[in-house]
Amino acid sequence: MNKHTKIFLISLYILYGWFLYYTYVLIDSFTFDTEIIFFIVILIILMNLSMFYNYKSKVQTAIFLPALIPAIVIFNPFWNIIIATLGSVKFMKFKEGKLIWYKFIFNRVMLGLSAGISAYIFNIFYVDYFNNNIILSILIASIVYFIINNLLLFIVINLSEEKQEISFMVYLTELSKNIFVSYFLGLLLYFSYTQFGKLFFLLVIILIYIVKDFFFSRIQLLNSFTQVIESFLKVIDSKDHYTEGHCERVAKYTNKLCDAANVNQRKKERIVNMAKIHDIGKIYVDDEILKSEDVLSDEEFKEMKKHSKYGYELLKDIDMLNDDLEIILHHHEFYNGNGYPKGIKEKEIPLGSRILNICDSFDVMTTGRSYKKALNKEETIREFERCSGKQFDPELADEIIKLIKNGELDESFKDKNI
Repeated sequence: MNKHTKIFLISLYILYGWFLYYTYVLIDSFTFDTEIIFFIVILIILMNLSMFYNYKSKVQTAIFLPALIPAIVIFNPFWNIIIATLGSVKFMKFKEGKLIWYKFIFNRVMLGLSAGISAYIFNIFYVDYFNNNIILSILIASIVYFIINNLLLFIVINLSEEKQEISFMVYLTELSKNIFVSYFLGLLLYFSYTQFGKLFFLLVIILIYIVKDFFFSRIQLLNSFTQVIESFLKVIDSKDHYTEGHCERVAKYTNKLCDAANVNQRKKERIVNMAKIHDIGKIYVDDEILKSEDVLSDEEFKEMKKHSKYGYELLKDIDMLNDDLEIILHHHEFYNGNGYPKGIKEKEIPLGSRILNICDSFDVMTTGRSYKKALNKEETIREFERCSGKQFDPELADEIIKLIKNGELDESFKDKNI
C-alpha cells in the first residue's frame, strides 16, 4: 500500500468515525429495534450468495442496496451505518483464507458510510423538499449511495499499487445502469416489507435471485457463443490467408443490409453470427484448391462447392448453433434456382442465406482475386443490377444498391477508383 492510499484511508476512517458519532448524537433516544438484526442477517446472507461481474470493469454486483433500501427508509442514519457495516461481511473470505484486513475494513467503512449518508439525505429530501413523497426520496437516496460507494472505490483503485486501467466513463456507464435497477428493486422490496411483512419480503428476494441467475446464465451462454464464433473465425483465417478477414467484412455488410431490409434485431444478430463463420466448411477443402491463383477446374470447383455442406455438417451437433445452420448451408443458392447445394429458389431460400449471398458476393466483387480484378463502385452496381432476380433476391439487391449509392459502403472501395 503506497503513501497516498494510506493517507486517503486514514482520512476516510476519521470521516466514518465522525459521521457515526454525529448521527448518534442526533438520535433522541438510543432505542434498539430487533428489526435491525433481521436486516443485518438478510444482508449477510445476500452478500455471501452468488455474485456476478460487470463485463467491462469487472466490478462485482450483488443485491445489497435493494435490500438495504427498506432500512434506509425505516431507520435513522446511525442504524443504517451499523446495518450496512455488519451486514456487508463476507464469510466466504474467512473460509477461503483470502481475508486482507485493510481491504476488509475499507469495504465495511465504504458501505457503512454510503448507507448512513444516503439515509441522512433521504430524511432531508423526504421532509424538506418532496413533501413526504417516498418514491422520489428513495430515488435520491439510491443515487447518493451509488455516487459515494463508487467514487470511494474508484479513488482507492486509482491510488493503490493495484491500479487498473478503468476509465471513469466505464464506471459512470455501469453506475447509471445499476442505479435504476437497484432503485426499482429497492422500491419493490420496500413495499413488500411494509405492506406484506417479512415472509413476503423474503419471497421477493428469492424471486429476484432466481431471475438474476437466469439472466446471468443467458449472458454466460451468449459470451460462450461469441467465443465459439471468434475461435471459428481464427480457424477460417488460418486455413485461407488469401481471404483473411473476408468473414468479418461479410458480417459487417450483413449487419448493414439487415438494417436496410428492416430485419428485426434478434433475427439480425443470428444472421450476422452465421455470416462470421459462413466459410467454416473450407477447412475440409484441399489447400491447393483454396490457395490456387488460377481459375478452378470443373473438378476443383465441384469440390469447392461442397464447403457450405461441410460447414453445416461440422456445426450441426452444436446446440447453440444448429437452429441457424440452414443459413450457412444455403448461402450459395441462387434466387432463380441455379445455385447449390440443393438448387432451391426464391422464398424457399432462407432470408439469412439470401442476405449472406449478396454480402458474400459484394466482398468478392470489391476485393477481387488473383485472376479477377476488384470492381469499382459503378461496376459493382451494374453487377448487382445484372444479377438481380437471377443470383440475387431483387428486393435485397435493390437495398444493397441503395447502400452503395448512398456511400454507406464506400470504405470497401478505398484505394480503388470509386
